[in-house]
Amino acid sequence: MKLLTYNNILNILQQASPRMFLALGVAGLILLTGTDLSIGRMVGMGMTTATIIMHQGINTGAVFGHVFDFTGMPIGLRVIFALFMCILLSTCFTAIGGFFTAKFKMHPFISTMANMLVIFGLVTYATKGVSFGAIEPAIPKMIIPKINGFPTIILWAVAAIVIVWFIWNKTTFGKNLYAVGGNPEAAAVSGISVFWVTMGAFILAGILYGFGSWLECARMVGSGSAAYGQGWEMDAIAACVVGGVSFTGGIGKISGVVVGVLIFTVLIYSLTILGIDTNLQFVFEGIIIITAVTLDCLKYVQKK
Repeated sequence: MKLLTYNNILNILQQASPRMFLALGVAGLILLTGTDLSIGRMVGMGMTTATIIMHQGINTGAVFGHVFDFTGMPIGLRVIFALFMCILLSTCFTAIGGFFTAKFKMHPFISTMANMLVIFGLVTYATKGVSFGAIEPAIPKMIIPKINGFPTIILWAVAAIVIVWFIWNKTTFGKNLYAVGGNPEAAAVSGISVFWVTMGAFILAGILYGFGSWLECARMVGSGSAAYGQGWEMDAIAACVVGGVSFTGGIGKISGVVVGVLIFTVLIYSLTILGIDTNLQFVFEGIIIITAVTLDCLKYVQKK
């Protein structure tokens, strides 16, 4: 069986595109020796929000007992409003996590774990855990149309890669991000605001999470629920680590993040095509992660 056919490659890239936004977001936090455990719940929140706004007809589920109906709005406006709300909600929560991390020196593991629990609890309670069905069928054709069979969702991912690469490598914020990640004390002495760099990294992550969940909603034609995206934080973090973004801080490249996302997407897609049990797929992922982290640790030890 040929895995690397043209159609399979396009399918892999389609699946990788929304996840690319998530990995690019958390990569900035890993540069600061941090992480984000709330990514999956952000995706669930964004998927639910986008599905409610872009729903086909009146919503079949309620939020805090209220049934929303956005059918009176033009479709184009609903698409933009859904994106705005996804980004707003994600950014608000990442900003909260960033504030506690930057202000109180709280480890991101704790602040983002709190976010994860709060988001999942709120969304599940508000929606009673129901799935909100499908969005308007015309919307995916507006956001991610296929041109001669080519899925343009890939172009959204390419644009995100270029923009984040520019931010990391060509802006003062990007240079400060590496400086703070490498040595926050030295960065502070040199006049860099560690607080605002940390906040900026979290806010940028929130924007990317919101955008990624909006694209995933369009790709899946809705199906928003609080449980959607469970475990995606592990995939995003693992992709960064495999791509060479070091937890020791201040080390990593955008190209590495891209390679890491593609490696994991190809792995999952290939194992699925080959009929490998889903539980065994986790075993393969775990082996790749521990190998990548071990190699990273060895490099750090050698430098010491």
